[in-house]
Amino acid sequence: MEPPTVWTRLRAALSGEQNAETLYAYQRAGGAVHELLDAAERRRFDLAASGTSPFGMPAQVGTELACIWNAFALQTLGDRMLSADETADPATAGFVPPVTFKQVQAYYQDVQRWLAHATRAAHDPHFQPDSPLPAPLPDWSPVEPCPRPHLDAMIAALGAMRLHAGSVMNALEKATPEADHGQLAGVRGLFAEAVSRAEYAERMYTPGASQALHEQVEEHAKRAVEALYHAGQVLSYPALHIRQAPRQRPSPGGAGGRAVHVALPGEPGFDPWVMTDPVAAPTLRADPRAREVITEMWALDADPRQSVALWQDIQAAMARGDVTYGRNGGRLIGHYFCTPWAAIYEAARPVMIGDTPITRGKRFTIECAAEGVRVGYPFKREVVVGDFKPSRLDYCDPDAPPPHDD
Repeated sequence: MEPPTVWTRLRAALSGEQNAETLYAYQRAGGAVHELLDAAERRRFDLAASGTSPFGMPAQVGTELACIWNAFALQTLGDRMLSADETADPATAGFVPPVTFKQVQAYYQDVQRWLAHATRAAHDPHFQPDSPLPAPLPDWSPVEPCPRPHLDAMIAALGAMRLHAGSVMNALEKATPEADHGQLAGVRGLFAEAVSRAEYAERMYTPGASQALHEQVEEHAKRAVEALYHAGQVLSYPALHIRQAPRQRPSPGGAGGRAVHVALPGEPGFDPWVMTDPVAAPTLRADPRAREVITEMWALDADPRQSVALWQDIQAAMARGDVTYGRNGGRLIGHYFCTPWAAIYEAARPVMIGDTPITRGKRFTIECAAEGVRVGYPFKREVVVGDFKPSRLDYCDPDAPPPHDD
């Protein structure tokens, strides 16, 4: 890219954008992943020619191929985001908004890590990556809604990831002997689900869509990217699917492993504050507006059982010692600004909350919000991972669009 002109620098400074010189350096360095990807295809072909089942490939080879896939997927996401930002705002080419800088930097830094792991695995048969495979995607930037170029980039990346994963799946089908067809069915199903998610997001996507539609497509696109990232690792190293026992939702710490029943709306004993930070709950109960909003949240939640299940996962993890309340300098951080005003938690060990993997040391909470539901926005139910700072309490008005981009 040509060095930015004085006018470009001035426009970028006025709009608060950051110089992307470092990101373009990462992009150039990560370009080596495409050579490794070609080498991985040759390695896959050689194994098939030797009669080795993909489900019996040496762990060293499987680890190397899975690491290469991760590097490829993340490089693709980073490249597409830079390209989408250039297209959306050519006047500040070479500069990107802070949220884009942070997201692309996270992708490219992980590219370097996975490339290093792939190289190490190729030379050391005992090597194990620092993140167990299959590894989760880096955290999404905690900005709602995501910038439109980010969504454009996700859709473009989905196409590239799906194309390559499809090629690997095709090779897997051809190379798997009949004796392993039972195992192949599980991998085929995982791939089909990921592709289905991607195609659904792609069909929903319309450039320049309304804000309400943008947010709905964004959620589907994120889940599709995560699913393809996961599936690509398993396709690269099929034994990962065998290692993974079906994940069952843990019981929330009940005696003898029994699940503790949580009353849902309409059931005897229902407590609308069950998911609220227990420290903040007494104050919120005394707030008439908060009482009104929490009632609306439950009334507009089409599947409150799913919402409660996220909270139950957290309670189970706390009972096991995998999760604690988040603290800064020994003091509790407090609760999230949006309903159900849940506590901020921290993972003491890697843990799954719902379908969201949380790495050790990460802080997270849950959000179940009816904000904007009556004007066309979807009910939001998700695990929120990120850095949490003091914020004004949000009453999450169902009759008003989300103001999170203020």
